Amino acid sequence: MCPNCILNQAPLDSGLYIAFGVCALFFVIGVVAMWWAIGNGEFEDIEASKFDMLDDGDETSIAEKARAAVEKVRAAKKGEVG
Repeated sequence: MCPNCILNQAPLDSGLYIAFGVCALFFVIGVVAMWWAIGNGEFEDIEASKFDMLDDGDETSIAEKARAAVEKVRAAKKGEVG
């Protein structure tokens, strides 16, 4: 809010309603986007992107080796805990 508006005690009129409307619109878009992403399984395997980044397209790619090593460690940890 501008200092001149405060000093003159000017009402906010429709500008405030437009600003809150835009904020509400962005909030609703964000909630719908999160709902869509969770529904489509976008957060199921978050770590896959770091392995895909290493993939260079060869048959025996670095990504496959790294993924296998991580799965081996996870299986070993499950054996210790469970």
